[in-house]
Amino acid sequence: MIRIFQLDETAVRKIRDIDSFSDTERTLWVDLQNATPAEIKSVEEKFDVDFLSQQEQLEIESSSRYIEEDDYLIANSNFLVPDDEQRYRTVPVSFILKDDTLFTYRNADLKTFADTVKRIKSRRAVFSDGAQILIFIFESRIDYDADLVEMVSSEIKAINRMLDLDATLDREMLLNINDYQELTMSIRENVVDKQRVISAMIRSDGWFNDAEQQRLRTLIKDINSLIDHTNFIFERLEFLQNTYLGLIDLEQNRVVKIFTVVSLVFMPPTLIASLYGMNFDVMPELHWPYGYAFAVGLMVLSSALTVWIFRRKNWL
Repeated sequence: MIRIFQLDETAVRKIRDIDSFSDTERTLWVDLQNATPAEIKSVEEKFDVDFLSQQEQLEIESSSRYIEEDDYLIANSNFLVPDDEQRYRTVPVSFILKDDTLFTYRNADLKTFADTVKRIKSRRAVFSDGAQILIFIFESRIDYDADLVEMVSSEIKAINRMLDLDATLDREMLLNINDYQELTMSIRENVVDKQRVISAMIRSDGWFNDAEQQRLRTLIKDINSLIDHTNFIFERLEFLQNTYLGLIDLEQNRVVKIFTVVSLVFMPPTLIASLYGMNFDVMPELHWPYGYAFAVGLMVLSSALTVWIFRRKNWL
C-alpha cells in the first residue's frame, strides 16, 4: 500500500495511487506499508530513491542504523507491535529524507503512523516538510513506549499485591513475571535503538534547523528517562521473582518439615515393633498376658515423648 501526502495552498491531500501524483504540489511524505515489489519499484523510479532491504534494516551496526549523504538521509529503527498472542514483536522501519520529503517503508500497521496522519490532517500548518514529520513520528513513538512502560509498571504492582493477598503459589505466576521481563528488555532495546538514531540526527550537518534540533534534544532527555525507568522496572521484576522463588522455597521447606516430623515421630514405635517382632525362642514377654498392651503403650509413649521434645525445642 502506498500513501502520498502532498501539500497545496489549502490542505494536505492524500493519494493512494502513484499515477495520480502531481509534480506541481509539494510532497511531504511517501509511506509504504506492506508494499509489493512493484509498488516499491514504482516509488523508487518516481522519486529516485533506493529503499534498503529488510536484512539491511535489521543490521545493528551504527553505520547501518543511520546513513547521511549530501542529498539524502537514511535512518532505520525498530518499533514494537502487539501480536496475536498478547505479546510484542519488533518491526523494522526505514526512513529516507530527501529534498524535504520523507519516505517510510514498513511491513506492519503501526499506531504511531496512524496518529501522525491524524495530526497532519488536523494541524496542517505544523508540518511544512518531511523533517518535521520524521521528528513527530519519533515523538509519538516515544510517547507510546512511555505508555508501555507505565502499563508494565502498573501490572507489576498488581502482581505484587497478588503475592501479598494470595498464598497460592503456581507456575503461571512465575511465567507471567518472566513475560514481563522479556517485554521490559524488548522495550529497552527499542528505546536504546531510537537513542542511537536520534543522537545521530542531532549531530547531522544541516538537515535540521535550530527548533528541530531542540525537539530532538528534548527527545533524548525523554529517552534517557525511559531507559532509567526500564532499568528500575527490570530490577523490580528481579526482586519480585526472587521473592516469589523464596516463597516457593518456604512452602517446599514446610512440606519437607512435615514429612520429616512424621517420620521421626513414628521411628521409635517402629523400633519397638521391630524388637518384639523378632522370632527368638527365649523372649520374656512372649507369653505374658499384658505383653501386647505393654508394647502398644510403649509405642504410644515413645511417639508422645518425641512430639513433646519437638514442641519443647520449638521445632513444631
